[in-house]
Amino acid sequence: MALTDRQKLILSAIIYEYTQTAHAVGSKSLQEQLNIKVSSATIRNEMATLEADAFIKKLHTSAGRVPSYEGYRYYLDHLMVTRNASPQDVRAVIQSFRGNFHEIDDLLDETARTLSALTGYTALILKPKRVDIKVSGFRLVPLEGHQLIAVLVTNDGKVTSQTFKMPNEMAIESLEGMVKYINEQMVGRPVNDVLKMMQSDELPTQMSRMIQTPAAFLQLFGDVLARSVGDNVHIGGRLNVLDFSGETGVNNIKQLLEFLTNARAVRQIATPTAQVQIKIGREIGEKLLSNFSLVTRDFLVPNQGSGVIALLGPIPMAYSKNALLMDAFGEALSQKMIEYT
Repeated sequence: MALTDRQKLILSAIIYEYTQTAHAVGSKSLQEQLNIKVSSATIRNEMATLEADAFIKKLHTSAGRVPSYEGYRYYLDHLMVTRNASPQDVRAVIQSFRGNFHEIDDLLDETARTLSALTGYTALILKPKRVDIKVSGFRLVPLEGHQLIAVLVTNDGKVTSQTFKMPNEMAIESLEGMVKYINEQMVGRPVNDVLKMMQSDELPTQMSRMIQTPAAFLQLFGDVLARSVGDNVHIGGRLNVLDFSGETGVNNIKQLLEFLTNARAVRQIATPTAQVQIKIGREIGEKLLSNFSLVTRDFLVPNQGSGVIALLGPIPMAYSKNALLMDAFGEALSQKMIEYT
């Protein structure tokens, strides 16, 4: 539906003020805010038209008006002014990352924390979902008390480790042959293929030739392999959703918090896109998030594909500002990922 220039100006002003104050907006407040010479009666008439066309709505507790879903959508599609992140914006984001990161996962954790701290919202980051992750190396590091750390490195730069207590009757020297066999035979193979070998008789049979009871070691190796390809959400400000989830029961809050750590569920709502994408309310496609907005942008990992960075916040948010911020973070992550190739 086409709006007049005055109606567009009034709708934008209502969205801006409601975002800033969280209070319904009246004609007098708009008259003071707008740089146009019209009476409050004229503004009220225009507001009545916007209300009749479902762009704004009246709250029972106030004489003012607040934006409706249709009003927000029209604003996002036709009125919001934004720009792409400049090289200076991107450099500022990169400089905000604290410390050097040996693993991609550490960088993504820090990115999520930083974005959440800047916005007060919940930041979610997912790496590209790869099916061809390969084994790059495996080793055992002895500790005190008959314990070991198993360390698996994969070709995406991820290091997965797990502590293991050896059976008393097992000596670490007896495992050296297994470690050598794994590095000779498994390096360069997809992790999923190695997991399938473990489920068959091939790998257990080979290992049983090296030690008499390979079960404990097989369990350890299998656990580390499975974790290396596990999909997980890097999340910052997880509890921030409670600040704008409205009057929600304990059970719904629990479901919401569990949803945010479910990588499969998050992937369904946060699709990587080269440009910043904004979904509000029912557009997100998840009932738990019907009172939220979701701002997403992809980032590129060389030779792996696109990951996604998402910002989950209230529907009344500073969209233009956050769209620019997300563009800068997406580009900054893409540049940082080059260091891990």
